[in-house]
Amino acid sequence: MILPLHRFFTAAILLAAVCYAAEDVPQKTVALRDCPYDTTHAKECRVHWGSLTLSSLAFITFQSSGNIYTNYWMRLHTGTGKWWDEYVKADDQWRWNRWNDTNPFLDAYVGHSMMGAITSNLWIQHDPKGAALEFSNSWPYWRSRLRALGFSTFYSFEWKFGPVSESSIGHLGANYESQNFGGHYAQTNETGDDELVTTPFGGMLWAVGEDYLDLHVIKRLEDKSRNPFLLLTYQFLNPARATANIFRFRPPWYRDSREVRSSSRWSDPDDSEADNVAASGGGDETPWGGQHEFGAAWGYSPKGGPLWSEEKDVRYMPILIRYSYLMQKHRHWALRYAPEITALSMLDEANWGNTTTLTRRTRTYGAGASPEGFQLDFAPSHRLQPFLSNNGGFVYYTDPVLAQNGPQLLYTIDFGGGVNLFTKHYEEMTFGFRYDHMFNPASVRPNGTDAQIFYFGISRFRSPGLTR
Repeated sequence: MILPLHRFFTAAILLAAVCYAAEDVPQKTVALRDCPYDTTHAKECRVHWGSLTLSSLAFITFQSSGNIYTNYWMRLHTGTGKWWDEYVKADDQWRWNRWNDTNPFLDAYVGHSMMGAITSNLWIQHDPKGAALEFSNSWPYWRSRLRALGFSTFYSFEWKFGPVSESSIGHLGANYESQNFGGHYAQTNETGDDELVTTPFGGMLWAVGEDYLDLHVIKRLEDKSRNPFLLLTYQFLNPARATANIFRFRPPWYRDSREVRSSSRWSDPDDSEADNVAASGGGDETPWGGQHEFGAAWGYSPKGGPLWSEEKDVRYMPILIRYSYLMQKHRHWALRYAPEITALSMLDEANWGNTTTLTRRTRTYGAGASPEGFQLDFAPSHRLQPFLSNNGGFVYYTDPVLAQNGPQLLYTIDFGGGVNLFTKHYEEMTFGFRYDHMFNPASVRPNGTDAQIFYFGISRFRSPGLTR
């Protein structure tokens, strides 16, 4: 039987109204603490894959950079030969029939267990079904830690065999060398199954142990004092969780299960406090930044010169502690006084005293300060703020640099720019470039070098009124 036309349209209109009404009903949001018990498959209780991927990439980049920076052989093998052939060879020569990889005990059983605990915490922190759970003998708790074990296992295999791994960066396993084993020498390529097991399973035990200490020890210590230095000290009982927090741009003492706010003006303020500061400034919208800035930055220059320098085959790495004070602010620009402390300075250059294969390059370390510093920010009312910068100061090195009888004291002057990206109204990430000229006019020639520095930094801001 054919439905009359007017009844068809009436039914269609009613159906559309019901669907619209259903969509218009606000859906109940599941709180983080309730996600482990959620059965509705709520969106907010699903794994945050995007942020988990970013944190994991940041951690594996840190690991790879550490290997390349500290290990001469990894730098040599990565930069010589046919990269793809060596990568395939490294994976193919893994010794699956051997347990011990001949690495030191602390490396294989302590270092890799901590690595597994860090990657387990990376998963837990981005998995709402486990992020807010404290230690307990319950199925939701153990289920979340087993899920973390699965991720840690995947990460461990990627770290050994994947596209960003010790096989691809360093070609570990592709080359055999002779080692002394209790008086007799044997060939080894430093591969074995122990690290594939100790990383995930040792990491799980480590992470569970940290959960226990967090609940029964750290939580009680927090009740006694929230001093930021003490909060940081407490994290020596939870080093893996603290490290994982850093890789998601959180303070080491951050917890998803409870609020841990340090008793310092540098702790996170409430949004209402930031709004009050904006209102007190004449009705402007909530400001980005603040009067005082405190932060740190890491930079690297892969090659020296050639603008002013004489010595060009120099690599440079600074670690900076940054402070700035807002001097003037207008609608389109802001001027800040921005001195810096060079907490660590590394010069990698030709070894002037020896040119053998193992010692053809040397590294010299120093520290210094740049009391002269200014930064000009543009678009200060926007989340993304371009800037220009200038600094001048000195760095003192532990040994002569740039020549066999070179200087230990170098004066520095740099010019650069970049962008500040605010993740919160009082937190920012900095991506910048600076051209740094280092010289000592009183020394023998060559007496200077230039560094083309690409750097990344993080900062926090505070203004009068934001005291929590």
